[in-house]
Amino acid sequence: PSWFTQWVEAERRASTLRTWQPLLVPGLLQTPDYARALFLAWQGADSDDQLDQLVSALIERQSIFQRPDPPSLWAVLDEGVLRRCIGSPKVMHDQLMYLLAVSDRSKIRVQVVPTGVGAHVGLLGAFSMATFENAPGIVYLESPDQGQTTERPATVAKISEIFDMVRAEALPRGASRDLIRKVTEEQWTT
Repeated sequence: PSWFTQWVEAERRASTLRTWQPLLVPGLLQTPDYARALFLAWQGADSDDQLDQLVSALIERQSIFQRPDPPSLWAVLDEGVLRRCIGSPKVMHDQLMYLLAVSDRSKIRVQVVPTGVGAHVGLLGAFSMATFENAPGIVYLESPDQGQTTERPATVAKISEIFDMVRAEALPRGASRDLIRKVTEEQWTT
């Protein structure tokens, strides 16, 4: 959608991306089947062709990781993201296996906030941040209607602080990968 184009452009230019997702796998780490299931649930397409276009556009965003100097991505997810069935058990199995594969890359870090943490500041909502070599940062805030993108320095600083607080609640990288693997084996083995 048009309101999302500023964020997509920020992703393309970013040297570092950080995202917190309490509900879903971040778009930059979604498989096509996971994305398709979400678009169907959101009733975001009126036809199969439109659905295919939405999925293709989302997957095209991931091409930033194929460029010679890709951005680094730090994705922090709530454990509920791993356990919420999106699509089918097979879709979830494949999605979590993909998360494990991409989190093995040097430029992609995936960490999980375990449900045992309880209440924390990240439960206020999902967001993403982009930083650049020679430009101010930008933040994308999600909402049920349409997301908001802002470069307002006070907002960027506040969201950066919140990201650090959420990341402090997350398991380390290796333990996060172990949890993803465990949930895949226990809950999504088909």
